[in-house]
Amino acid sequence: MIWILLVIAAALAVVALFIALGARKAVITILAIVLVGIAGLIWYGEVYDKQKSNVVAAQQVQLSNVQMTPVYRGSYQLTARVRNNSTSHVLTGFGLTVTASDCTDQSTTARCEVVGEQSKEIRVEIPTQQSRDIIDQFGFDSIRPIGHLRWGHRIDYIKTR
Repeated sequence: MIWILLVIAAALAVVALFIALGARKAVITILAIVLVGIAGLIWYGEVYDKQKSNVVAAQQVQLSNVQMTPVYRGSYQLTARVRNNSTSHVLTGFGLTVTASDCTDQSTTARCEVVGEQSKEIRVEIPTQQSRDIIDQFGFDSIRPIGHLRWGHRIDYIKTR
């Protein structure tokens, strides 16, 4: 109902502009108003997105059973289970950084060197206190490990609603 009233008000405003300013000035004025409106919507969307990000601490999102499997040359498939431990916010996405390290051996004290890193946003809808499985692709075209590859990951940011 409100949308109909807004459309009628906009139509009346356009007619009033044409009568008061003439066709050429009215068109320029309408275009300026539309452009300012679009810019305002984009700005509002960015501000709203930033306000809603990190409402829940990144520690309330858990990744478990993370596995990296080679799919084809330089591409790896990440599979993991993501848990939203928040009691009040639905998880809608998160930033994930995956690192590839070349290690001298398989021990926990091995000397490792980071040889690849990729970040991306994972979009997922996880209600409060629930988990979902994710699958995504990460590309590491130029890594040529000398020793053993060891994978690491970190959550950079989260998005909620």
